[in-house]
Amino acid sequence: MKQASFCFLLFLSIASFGSGCRYEVNGKSPADYSADELRRWQLENIQSRIYGAFAQSQISKSPQDLLKLKDELAKLAQQHANPLIRYWQGYLHYYLAIFYLTVENRAASEDAVMQGIKILESIEQKNSEDYALLALLQSFSMQFRSVIGAAVLSGKIESNINKAIQLDDQNLRAYYAAGSNDFYTPERYGGGEKVELYLKKAIQLPDQKVPNNTLPSWGKEESYEILIRFYIRKEDWTNAKKYFKEAIAKYPHSYLIGQLATQLVDK
Repeated sequence: MKQASFCFLLFLSIASFGSGCRYEVNGKSPADYSADELRRWQLENIQSRIYGAFAQSQISKSPQDLLKLKDELAKLAQQHANPLIRYWQGYLHYYLAIFYLTVENRAASEDAVMQGIKILESIEQKNSEDYALLALLQSFSMQFRSVIGAAVLSGKIESNINKAIQLDDQNLRAYYAAGSNDFYTPERYGGGEKVELYLKKAIQLPDQKVPNNTLPSWGKEESYEILIRFYIRKEDWTNAKKYFKEAIAKYPHSYLIGQLATQLVDK
């Protein structure tokens, strides 16, 4: 039910992650653990490490770096009953699925995204971040579903997005997931009606409530990109240029935003 270009555009829309949601283990959040404990878990700057492995895999055309980090996180998950570790496992599988798709290995891509979904679904007490990432993985998996399967999954995605917002209505990633899902849903299935509402909300929210390099910090740059794409698609050049200027001022070195410049020339 998603457009054929979904997977490629999604790949262009995932460069950064941030939130203040609390991941608790035995009643403790990451802020309650010592730096030594977090280092033992190898979670410091884990998002950057995953993206770095993805970038290297893109250069080498081999998943080796991602698979190595995947094994490290799997071992950590066996040693510590920590939902934050499983969150990052899901995040890594998201990138692994994208990598395999870029090298045209659809079977491996489908397997990776389904593994990521399974890991996130295994978290018993999900928080807003868990539901937001789960919705993104499920959205990515739509391309591997039958028409009937996609229709059923669409309802699950909407449900998870709603839960993400209900659990934390100040989580920009929840609104990004909602806006992204609406943007990529074809109009004949009701898509495109709430893109502005969700993404304008997302870009107004902070990347993180409390700075913490073990927690996710994504969504705002990507929200700008999809919002601008939405206006370009609608040929609303006034708003497209307005938000492009705003976004490029915030992210002057952004590939996601910069690539849209050529579509706004002489508009």
